[in-house]
Amino acid sequence: MSGLHPNRSLTSFCLLAAVATPILAFVAQIAAAPFYPGYSFTLQSGSMLGTHFSRQPWIFNTGELLAGFAALAAAFGLYRSFRGRTHILVSALIGLSVACIGVMTVKASIFPMPDPRHNSWGLLFNFMIITPHLMLIGLWKKGKSPGLRTFLLCTIVFLLLLIPMAPWLGRGTLQRLIDVAILVPVGVVGFFFRRELHGRSSGPRDSILSSRQSGTSSEANAC
Repeated sequence: MSGLHPNRSLTSFCLLAAVATPILAFVAQIAAAPFYPGYSFTLQSGSMLGTHFSRQPWIFNTGELLAGFAALAAAFGLYRSFRGRTHILVSALIGLSVACIGVMTVKASIFPMPDPRHNSWGLLFNFMIITPHLMLIGLWKKGKSPGLRTFLLCTIVFLLLLIPMAPWLGRGTLQRLIDVAILVPVGVVGFFFRRELHGRSSGPRDSILSSRQSGTSSEANAC
């Protein structure tokens, strides 16, 4: 990131946090599960891993806290990235929805179940669930990234299919499938934008180096 403008360096770091958000969230569950006797990924929610029923609840809660902070940083990076692609209102809503993911995750890790504050502010979940929808709107009119738009569209269809399937899915399974549909797009879009950001920043520098090399070759030929 040393070759980037300071503002771009900050955006790049925040987009890296976006990539890390789903990784931290799911790794926290995988790492904490062995310390919960008889834990079922199918039947039990992830939050149970942070309760006193676990022998090491700090593993899950710390991982979730890091995921929440990563999501808060990701909100800024994605807002900045979408700002150059779509209307400022859409960009702000995308940043808000990802920030809601961060707030809810941080709060849930600080107040583990059965603390009533763990599940408070449920209204924010409405912003979280529409995150892929907002991202698709932000990219809809762009001629580039058809693969990314297709991915987001498939994610939205997947979310809609979960509605009729919910009665036949275990609580843990349903929660994790929803998490996949919300968190993975944050990481995928963050990765795409970060790669694009570094591609744009290296382009002018490569051109300058090429022109210098051409000039040096010309001088050598003239001699």
